[in-house]
Amino acid sequence: MQKLIKNIWKRERGKPFVRAQVLRHEVHPEGLDAERIRFLKDGCFSLESDQGHILSVLRGGGKIRLRAEKLWSLTLEAGVHLYIPPGTETILEARAGTELLHVSSASAEQARGEKLLLRNETFLSACASESQPLRWILTPQYLSRRIFLRHDETLLSKSGHPVSWFHTTMFDVDGLPGNEEGQPVFKMSYNSRTEVNFCYDVEGKARVRMARHPYRQKGQIWEPWLALDNDSTYHLNEAAGSREEECIVDEETKTRRTFRNKHEVSILKGYVSLFCLFDPAPTGIERHSPGEYSDYEPFDEVLKNKSYENYAREIAKYDEMVDQLSLAKATGNLGSFYGTSLWERYLSGEKAQQAFQTKLMKKLAQEKQGREHVLARFTHNTIMQNGAGNLVAERGRV
Repeated sequence: MQKLIKNIWKRERGKPFVRAQVLRHEVHPEGLDAERIRFLKDGCFSLESDQGHILSVLRGGGKIRLRAEKLWSLTLEAGVHLYIPPGTETILEARAGTELLHVSSASAEQARGEKLLLRNETFLSACASESQPLRWILTPQYLSRRIFLRHDETLLSKSGHPVSWFHTTMFDVDGLPGNEEGQPVFKMSYNSRTEVNFCYDVEGKARVRMARHPYRQKGQIWEPWLALDNDSTYHLNEAAGSREEECIVDEETKTRRTFRNKHEVSILKGYVSLFCLFDPAPTGIERHSPGEYSDYEPFDEVLKNKSYENYAREIAKYDEMVDQLSLAKATGNLGSFYGTSLWERYLSGEKAQQAFQTKLMKKLAQEKQGREHVLARFTHNTIMQNGAGNLVAERGRV
């Protein structure tokens, strides 16, 4: 199975868009279909009503009309993401230049969620309590926008696990700890899940390489580096129980540990923005540490951590804010929420998010590795001013 998938764009006769098939449910371990769609001119695109769908707007926008229990007409823009359950008639009307990423279930049985979810990154970015950021995670290595997590009811993989959907930007590696060869890199080893990485915005020289089995703590042998660009998807497709999975049983504790999907990413003079599909889905409280081959812990391990209880409680409060305000913005009714408790929660979450960002940037400046300059273009205020979901006009009316 290919580790690197390159988009092959095709246009059907009379269609206003080109599309590139990336995942096929009968081939890939997640058992889902995924495609990129790019509109060459104004036009429409419809979704199969007997499937569940995840849809993200990468660029451009338009309208989406949905009919299930009621009729919805929603405005779409970059930074808007939807889960659309089976039984929903859906037609998207997009402007020329619009680009979409679309994941669908092979059948209705793989659609866990029964309700429409719409998430706008404007409100995801303000999903933070005083104690911790909840969905918009800025670290020295990456910005992770966690759109659909394990507790969000969207799609299931063919093995029955909930999958998750992240929008991530990995930063330039300048100033990060080096690997055995002395090269600064991102180090990851997803030992408990597969991950599909759909790259759509790549600047500079970006590449990925996979470790060759058997895995070693020292003297690891690597496959050749693979170049990444805007048409690349790199797939960490070593699945549980597959022939690539390594297993070690600790003689003292008798516990079983598995190893798979060890890889490194190098980005020079730029960044990589991508969407991540995880199977099984992470919970959202995990962290990656620079210099370590880090992973998202299995769900059973996370449940043993008492901090997860607090996290689940906090994120539930902010999920209501994200969902209601995102839908209100898409329907043109955001003004009706000004001054409400949900609007105040949005403002308090944004304030908390800014405080975490300020703290991180000060810490990086003190380390004198230059990482604060690498992160500067991806801070919350910069993205909100220049990117998706700008609320400047709305705030001026508050």
